Amino acid sequence: MALFYWNTHLETGNVQIDSQHKRLFELTNNIADAVSGQGSLPEVQALLAELIDYANTHFCDEEKLMCRSSLGESKRHQHICAHRSFYNRVQEIAAKADLEQAEAVNEILNFLVNWLVGHILKLDHRMVHALPERADENASALSVQEILIAALNESERRFRQLAEQAPTMLWFAGISGAREFVNREWTEFMGLAEADMKAADWVQFLHPDDRESYRAFLDERLRKHDAGLIEYRILAKDGHLKWVLEKVMPRLDEDRFVGLIGADTDITAMKETTTTLEQLVAQRTRELERLVNSDPLTGLLNRRAFDERLDLEIQRAQRYDRPLSLLFIDIDHFKEVNDRYGHVVGDEVLRAVATVLKNGLRATDAACRYGGEEFAVILVETDRLEARSIAERIRVAAESNRIDQLDKSATISVGISVLSSKDMAVDLIQRADDSMYVAKKNGRNQSYMQ
Repeated sequence: MALFYWNTHLETGNVQIDSQHKRLFELTNNIADAVSGQGSLPEVQALLAELIDYANTHFCDEEKLMCRSSLGESKRHQHICAHRSFYNRVQEIAAKADLEQAEAVNEILNFLVNWLVGHILKLDHRMVHALPERADENASALSVQEILIAALNESERRFRQLAEQAPTMLWFAGISGAREFVNREWTEFMGLAEADMKAADWVQFLHPDDRESYRAFLDERLRKHDAGLIEYRILAKDGHLKWVLEKVMPRLDEDRFVGLIGADTDITAMKETTTTLEQLVAQRTRELERLVNSDPLTGLLNRRAFDERLDLEIQRAQRYDRPLSLLFIDIDHFKEVNDRYGHVVGDEVLRAVATVLKNGLRATDAACRYGGEEFAVILVETDRLEARSIAERIRVAAESNRIDQLDKSATISVGISVLSSKDMAVDLIQRADDSMYVAKKNGRNQSYMQ
């Protein structure tokens, strides 16, 4: 689809000059098609070389004609300066090596559009009509203003046509922020007709949690006349909630603000993928933390994680003057089990005792395989009497838990200690360990508290 159509209003009447102008029009239209997604982008360096070749031919021919025209010296100088500015601008674009390919091509397109309107319609017409053979036609020639008005009307229509075919979602709004145009990509995305989308309050389509922030975002763009970027969720006709990334830019008529233009991208798939990845990362993080902090055989806390948890619980209990107790547990005659049945059965005994602890403790408590056949349990918000009760309940559960490989249960000896106001972790652990050895010395399968 052509951005500009050549017509008689654009002709200067000089065949040579008009053919060169047509060449530039065709080039501009090809670039416009590429930028709008209807063609492949030209290589920037090849495009710049073509523009320089055009200038070398066209400017030389025009400046020869100017010598025959009735233009005054200042007008000729103005025209020649415009030619030089064309060269300079092309060189400036060529020097921007950091520009992306698409950005450079788009910059060239904008430059050529301004050149076509400002130079060909104005300076070139003035020069050709000042030639001797055209002097008698000056009176009937269309004014530059008339040509520009016609070009403006045509450009608006072509601009909307290009927007309609653009591969991105576009909308235009006036100074009130109300949408005046939405392109086909938007209507297909929403599953609604353009009339329905323009007539309704646009914000009603948004997720309720996003409406207030979106209104504030648009109000700020209308107030500041600047660009902005926002993400929001929008409800399509089929009931699906979709994510949109929207860039809003001011529409300017020279320096006069005339509304907003929005360019939107459907980022639903990206958001869903990101959410899935975040959930997966969170799951993997939890699994990693569990692996790092747990004993691989029993699934209980390992020694390092237990020590960290005990320090935190002691600090909390002493700061708020709350009770805290500790159990130290040893499996009775465990060495005999390993010697008689082997380490595989010994591991089963360790897992069985760990299961008793998991089933017999509260969610706020923390059990640990302290080392070998020894276990430790932090009892949060637990005083002496309750600690003794929990210790006995666990001991009885272990005694009642028959282990198939042994054809009997594995009993445990339990030592109990209670936190005092001046205790450190080492003090609480030492008393619980000492109490456990007293329980073993007194005959095993019992609990003891000093």
